[in-house]
Amino acid sequence: MRRLNLAAGVGAIALLAGACNVTAAQAASPLDDLIAPKAGNSACFTRVYDADHLHNNPKQTTTAMVVWLTYDKAYGDPAVLALGLGIGISRKGDSLPLFAQGGCAWDERANRDTSDRRMIEEFKKEAGGGCMMSARPDVFDVLSAEEGGYLILDRGKDSDTLVVYLEDYLTMVKQADRAKQLDITFGAADRVFLLRRAAAKDCDFVERAMTR
Repeated sequence: MRRLNLAAGVGAIALLAGACNVTAAQAASPLDDLIAPKAGNSACFTRVYDADHLHNNPKQTTTAMVVWLTYDKAYGDPAVLALGLGIGISRKGDSLPLFAQGGCAWDERANRDTSDRRMIEEFKKEAGGGCMMSARPDVFDVLSAEEGGYLILDRGKDSDTLVVYLEDYLTMVKQADRAKQLDITFGAADRVFLLRRAAAKDCDFVERAMTR
């Protein structure tokens, strides 16, 4: 599995890519409604859960989620674009957010593994934006092919909504100590999240955590 450097004007980001490349000839997908496939484009989606929601869903530990999507410049022959993802998650009882990064691409079999088994039961479709996450979110100069989990992105009812489907774990870090890998588990109440488009500034802290 290869790593790509995502510049997008904010510094290099080492991302797991592998099959997560977007060719110029690839057919349009629902991801295009969320972020147009053009070098340098970025999009921010967020969700903050209020006290009433958390009270009514006591098993949910996630209090906030931020997803930052960005396209790297085209490279290679034929030219391809790399869609990078940075994610920030806040949880009950933890004052510091957790971060992870990966590479995404639309895949007609995003929810099937190599043995044709369903990967995320909560995602009832086959096609989606499959995102392979890095097991070393702190690595910007050192390369690693180790995987750190998987998630699927899908467009919501309109182009301003993003639905995130998580596996039962991600390898994540905290910005203060990006060299320390944390295996974060997600229970049944923390697998599906509906986010809405937000201003770019709302993703600034995720961008900083991924690039500095």
